[in-house]
Amino acid sequence: MGLCCGVIFMILAVFGSFLMTRGSGFQVHAEGDLDSDGITEAYNLVDHCLTVREGDQELWRSPRDWRIDNFALDDVDNDGTINMVITLWKKGSFGSVKPFWLTIEDEDYKNHLFVYRFKNKAIKQVWCSSDLDRPIISFTIRDYDGDGLNELVVKEGQYRKIDEEHYTLDTKAPVRTTVWRWDEWGFSLYYSR
Repeated sequence: MGLCCGVIFMILAVFGSFLMTRGSGFQVHAEGDLDSDGITEAYNLVDHCLTVREGDQELWRSPRDWRIDNFALDDVDNDGTINMVITLWKKGSFGSVKPFWLTIEDEDYKNHLFVYRFKNKAIKQVWCSSDLDRPIISFTIRDYDGDGLNELVVKEGQYRKIDEEHYTLDTKAPVRTTVWRWDEWGFSLYYSR
């Protein structure tokens, strides 16, 4: 998704359309009824913090130690329900449940992709990546190959190490486009250019 200020994006989804706008500063706003209860939720990304509200009630707020770059509302896992897909920067690759081979927490500050579902007034995790090999600059969710299923189309950059554990996007490195397909539990690479 482009990062130009003042541009209006229309995300066409299986069950309707969702309006997303990019304003001055760092703000992104979208609306949609992801839990299909007939009440529209407001999705607001302001200064890298994402909130989900229904009327006056805040249903979800991203953790303080996340730096969210962007999000989209669309059916990325092709199950007929709209997901909230976010790209973020945070420390560590695992939460409280770590693989048996990991004896200490990974403290690297890198880029991640998380997929959520909205159900019963709560945001539920569908899939959350470990730190990515290449950081996401932008992404769209669309039927890339005309097969009737959505793919995740990503512009990827490269990391630049700031210090021992912190990384950022290397703005001078080449960018590549990759296309990812949902395959039951996560994404598999379909195309890279």
